[in-house]
Amino acid sequence: MPSIPRALAVDFGASAIRVLEVGPGPKGGLAVLGMAQEDISWDPGKTPELLPLYTQALKAGLSRLGTQTKIGHLCLGGPSVFVRLLKIPVLDPTKINSMVNFEAQQTIPAIEQASWAHQILPSSQPGEADVLLLAMKSEAVQEMVAASASVGLKIQSVTLTPAALINAFAYNYPEVSDCSVLIEIGARSSTIILMEGQRYFIRIVSIGGAAITQSIATDLQENFSGAEVLKLAKGFVHPGGAYEDSADAATARISKLARGVMSRLHTEVERTITYFRSQQGGGKPVQAWLAGGGSLLGYTDLFFQEKLKIPVKIFQPFRRLSVAGALPRHLPAWSAAVGASMQVLPETPLRINVLAGAGLAQAQKDKDRPALIFAAVALIALIFLPGIHGFWQAHKGGSRLELESQKVEEASKALELLNSNNALFLQTSQDIEKIMALENERLRWPRLLEELRKKAPAGLWITGLKVIPPNETPAGTAPLASATNSSRPPALEIGGMFETKSEQKDAEAVEIFLKTLSEGKILENITVTERETPSYRDGKTDQVALRFQLKADWPWRIEGEKSGVPPASAR
Repeated sequence: MPSIPRALAVDFGASAIRVLEVGPGPKGGLAVLGMAQEDISWDPGKTPELLPLYTQALKAGLSRLGTQTKIGHLCLGGPSVFVRLLKIPVLDPTKINSMVNFEAQQTIPAIEQASWAHQILPSSQPGEADVLLLAMKSEAVQEMVAASASVGLKIQSVTLTPAALINAFAYNYPEVSDCSVLIEIGARSSTIILMEGQRYFIRIVSIGGAAITQSIATDLQENFSGAEVLKLAKGFVHPGGAYEDSADAATARISKLARGVMSRLHTEVERTITYFRSQQGGGKPVQAWLAGGGSLLGYTDLFFQEKLKIPVKIFQPFRRLSVAGALPRHLPAWSAAVGASMQVLPETPLRINVLAGAGLAQAQKDKDRPALIFAAVALIALIFLPGIHGFWQAHKGGSRLELESQKVEEASKALELLNSNNALFLQTSQDIEKIMALENERLRWPRLLEELRKKAPAGLWITGLKVIPPNETPAGTAPLASATNSSRPPALEIGGMFETKSEQKDAEAVEIFLKTLSEGKILENITVTERETPSYRDGKTDQVALRFQLKADWPWRIEGEKSGVPPASAR
């Protein structure tokens, strides 16, 4: 096996920089010689200059690491990473790279401003090749390379988070060949990777740990930094169902906000699995792993295990690595850094390096420089050519310029007309959205009444319905800090009576009604606020009917969607 060189792997995360020094291990494998993490004060509501922050954090991390190693491998991620899996017919193997370049020109937005790389994967269909494209804006890649160079690093590769995660997983779990899903929850985005043998399907969604922090900040009227502290101190994902809330009101509210964000992420995971199975011919995942700093929130693994109905484990990035010293506290957060360090190995599943693409534009300029110099010299010679021929050429050029100016003017008028039509189209679309929202609001009560009629068991009657607006609180209860938030759904009080039959049946009637309502798509967070309990003698009572009262959230929804915010007419 070739010797493993010493190198640094740097993961530029949204909220922290993680530096990993790797080299040859005592038994010939890959070993971690040191690691350092530097947090970054990041607020999505502000747009500070990130390059100085990254440079300062990287310098501090290297200083704390105390290493003399200068060879670096970078890992970049976030929602700006572009991922696409292409299927290309293999007619002539010698022309496959040309076909990939052509497809990339058609697929990657603004490819002239992007750094991209590809890798050909094994295909399940004969005569086809699966091609994985990964791309990122060249400006972002060049900034991180410049930040690394400013502290003395010599960068050899720049990989992107999806490729790093796949390499880290393949190295640490070589025995896994069944269809599996890896969910890396970062700060700004989450990466969903389906793996089945040597087949991969990747999707990046803009839902991460910062979405939970932002929800807490909005709901509890905190700034982003304060909400992050609350999340780390009190946050966990609410188990849902009939689990009792925490005695601390803030903790209970944070857990439900976290569950709401995780539910959105679970929806995206299910969509990714469905697309992989229906469009890519993939199998159904039999197990899942969680990675990234966002997976450290309490009960996250139990939440996804309940939703996905498969075993869910926490990804262990140092599982097969020799580590000098103590392991860090938050292991899953180091997954991308470990994946970036795999670039020192002679073989990895994905050898994707976008560093070459970052310098492609500059290389093209250097390539064209001799031609530009020659053109400039020729132009100067043409200007100083004596005689009538020169004047005639100048006159001819002026005529062409006038003709081109007319064409530009006509194109400008056509563009103005197009912009006007586009504005009209946008206004019409907004009007249609308002009409749909009003129509949905009109049907709220009929849908609710139909839901209550279907779910009410025999012997149970609804006698009263009362809506509590979001800015009101039932008498006798303390208002939450979020009571003034206009996006909070109204509460609904449901009063009724149920026929008394026996002591055992009376204890079940309201619970059965609550359970069937919870399984529907109209009401959420249903609780029993009052239930009459008679005195029984020998299993009998003189009462015929008993009163009960429920309380539930009645969110605004558009038909077919999971949840929604109130339409303009309802606020």
